[in-house]
Amino acid sequence: MSGHDVVVCFGFEADRIRRQPWHVARGIALGLLAHGRRVTLVTDARSPPGGEPFGIVALPRLFSANAPDPALREALARLAPDRIFVMIGIHDLLRPGRLHLSAPVFPIVAAQPFRLRDFLRLPAAGLWRERHLLRLALLAALLPDGLICRGFRQSGAVGLVFVSAAARARFAEIGIEASLVLRPQVEPPPLVPAQAKAAVPTILYGGPPLALRGADLTLRAFEEASAAGLEARLQLLLRPDDRPALMRRFLARVERSPVRTSIEVVTEMLTAEAMHRRFAAADVHLLPFRMTVSDAPLVVIEAGLTGRPVVVLDTPGVAEYARAFGGVVVARPGRLAAALRDACGRAGQPVALPEWTSWPQAVAPLDRWAGQAPGRLATIALIGIDGAGKTTLLRRLQGRLTAAGRESTHVWSRFRNYLSKPLLALARLSGHNRKLVLGGVRIGVHEFANGWARPFLWLQRLDLWLDRQLRIRPAARSGLVVMDRCALDQLVDMAVATGREAELVEQLAPRLLAGLPQPALVVLVDREPLLIGRSRPDALMDPKLLRRRACYRLLADRLHFPVLQNDASLEAADRFLDRLVGLAPEPGGRRASG
Repeated sequence: MSGHDVVVCFGFEADRIRRQPWHVARGIALGLLAHGRRVTLVTDARSPPGGEPFGIVALPRLFSANAPDPALREALARLAPDRIFVMIGIHDLLRPGRLHLSAPVFPIVAAQPFRLRDFLRLPAAGLWRERHLLRLALLAALLPDGLICRGFRQSGAVGLVFVSAAARARFAEIGIEASLVLRPQVEPPPLVPAQAKAAVPTILYGGPPLALRGADLTLRAFEEASAAGLEARLQLLLRPDDRPALMRRFLARVERSPVRTSIEVVTEMLTAEAMHRRFAAADVHLLPFRMTVSDAPLVVIEAGLTGRPVVVLDTPGVAEYARAFGGVVVARPGRLAAALRDACGRAGQPVALPEWTSWPQAVAPLDRWAGQAPGRLATIALIGIDGAGKTTLLRRLQGRLTAAGRESTHVWSRFRNYLSKPLLALARLSGHNRKLVLGGVRIGVHEFANGWARPFLWLQRLDLWLDRQLRIRPAARSGLVVMDRCALDQLVDMAVATGREAELVEQLAPRLLAGLPQPALVVLVDREPLLIGRSRPDALMDPKLLRRRACYRLLADRLHFPVLQNDASLEAADRFLDRLVGLAPEPGGRRASG
């Protein structure tokens, strides 16, 4: 397989994967897998599904306030993905720091951006009873356009992925053009023997008994059409997965209907096969959504695949899919009864199943788009032994970034001993922290592979945290941060001083990487010691130089850092770095000589 993608999806429980937005998250994972990508889905679900062909990592939580949870950062550091797809709601753009992850991020917007006037579609009583379902949609509708745009810019995301053209058009109106529409796919329906057209047609409604789904409109339209002379049966497949009081209220309304004898009610949770059979047996599908909780409801697509007429209201994220199947789209609820009578007189039509049942086909444009879109890096860090050429290469790179219109802030982070100084001073008295003069060069040597290791490592970690808060995070607010010394260089110093290279690289390095402003590109710059001696003979005086070099190699292998072997010309090294940061086309391979 080539490349690794991670899909981050909240609440990916085993009993939800047939519903939106979890159905789309699973479909994207399956589609990318079919394109030869390695795929891992990361979730906070307690009972994720088993037996999936892609990996699943379950964490206690994904986000904390305006940032990824430390558990998510560490998981992504271990997985080292090339691209990250994150399921979000529109309100999540209020907390753009959540999308500061370790690779280019592509948020998948799972909700339709309704306007405040759209909530007037609902009766006041229905809006109140179903407020628990509409809370986030209402919050999103209240957000000023400028705040949404600012959140997108601050998120560092490459672009947004939508599941309806209506949502994409709404975001384009406010100035967010970097986007793509992914059409949801469904399982191919089972083959059902052809049936002769029934003398009394069956009209089917599938979904919970909610006003936002138009359950009351379905019943009213059927009653009005029956009063106008329509002879038909209404089948209500009521999904019992919301508040029982809503089900009881709607069933009481059904019992009062003047056409109750023509209505069949099913209130148990049906299997997928049973649902498909009932859908295929219906003559007309009536799905008058007033609003949607998740964009692009699957029931509209599944109904359309039967080839029978689908009647819907002109609701964003619903109407476009009904039209794709030749359905009937009604502007106002008052016209549903007439549309229902008209639909009952229509014949079915053939449907091109492959256009709606192939995730690899649907995901192909997303895979290409994500592969071509440049990542928005928050950090570029060059790490390595003294004398490898990091500072020279970084200055040249920073100049090229500026010429390309990408301003950056340089931060040098090493030996920031805020709290460690008293301990280091005490170690000078004991001889564990001393200065040597070798070849006329003064070298500092730490020998903490003993009882000094624990307090030394503890204080150094506090110092790294303080440096991140005081210097690195403020710099990141201005944009791209470039570093030729960072916390990972300090980790190597700590590991060599204590003799705990393997332990610290395995346990601490992923956390330090996650603490850099994300997405972060870290490149190990290496050079042969003999070449270092020509330009920096003082660097060869370090008695632990070879151990440091070996520790950097271990670190790069553990966290999958690209390695720049800086033994040739500066121009070759420049080209290698340009490819990594998106200033030049990317050739095959992650390792090069320069």
